[in-house]
Amino acid sequence: MPGTGAPADHELRIEKRKFAGAVMGHKQRSRVGLLAAMAVVLVACGGGNASGATPLPGHGKPAIVLGDAGSNEELVLGELYAQAFRALGYVVDLTTSTSTSQQMDSAFQSGRLNAYPEYLGDLAETVAGYATPLTSEAQAEQIAQEYEQKYDATVMVPVTTFSNANALITLQSFAQPRSLTTIAQLKSVPFSLKFGDYAAGRTRYAGYAGLQQAYRLTNLEFVPLPTGESIYNALDGHVVQVGKAFSTDPQLGGLTYAVLSDPKNIFGFQHVALIIKTKLLKVLGVAFQERYTSLNSLLTVTVMRALNRAVTIDRQPPASVAHSFLLANHMLTS
Repeated sequence: MPGTGAPADHELRIEKRKFAGAVMGHKQRSRVGLLAAMAVVLVACGGGNASGATPLPGHGKPAIVLGDAGSNEELVLGELYAQAFRALGYVVDLTTSTSTSQQMDSAFQSGRLNAYPEYLGDLAETVAGYATPLTSEAQAEQIAQEYEQKYDATVMVPVTTFSNANALITLQSFAQPRSLTTIAQLKSVPFSLKFGDYAAGRTRYAGYAGLQQAYRLTNLEFVPLPTGESIYNALDGHVVQVGKAFSTDPQLGGLTYAVLSDPKNIFGFQHVALIIKTKLLKVLGVAFQERYTSLNSLLTVTVMRALNRAVTIDRQPPASVAHSFLLANHMLTS
């Protein structure tokens, strides 16, 4: 039913957040003060720029305490932003935790963080409390922006090119012979289809309920997946014909699976934006905004699937994956 999908969506996303650092607390608050002091020292000492070369744009600017949740994708995003900004001379402390969106928001409002990347659909639904299904990315941005402005913060734009929303997938070997490219076309399949999802998805609008209500797919049979079971294993084993995944899953970067488009947008919008204290953003300068804009424009669904594959499947460290990507795109020099 409309409005029931947000919490479960967020819980499913949280399941992908693995522990990758210390939980934020008193130690982080101390680091904020330490970084501020470091920035002052850099100004007083000339930042090591004894050669007289033109200082980098971030030279002497306030420190950025960048929060980052712990899923593989979020770890990569945090490293991308941190390394891209550091290359311009900004002091960035990247701190990672397994925090939920609500906990990140709390840490941000309390001053333990002054910036963090966030999925705007999650922010609108689980933090700002917007219970009705979103109808557009612009709406998600507006709700998030209005919420953050109440707390002297800004949702930086543009958002990422990619959106990591849920997606309905099937095997290419099932989709191609039937010319299936959209969810709506499943209605024409002349037999019952087994739809795989976790048990909570049965009543969710961004799931089985929405597929029936918005798309009138009365030929779907709900098949609950065991906790921890991969939808990809269920598809490969022909336990189900269709199922729900995340749109930037690395498995979707190959030719095995087909993503069916969602013209009615029941799965929502999950573009990423940097949430930042407004006063801090104003003093970071034009170069900070330009670097942010350039980086976000590169982060397409295809790119994120490749980066996620490097971390999740190839087991490369997120910092190394981010470094290689930024180097290849001329945002780092070494």
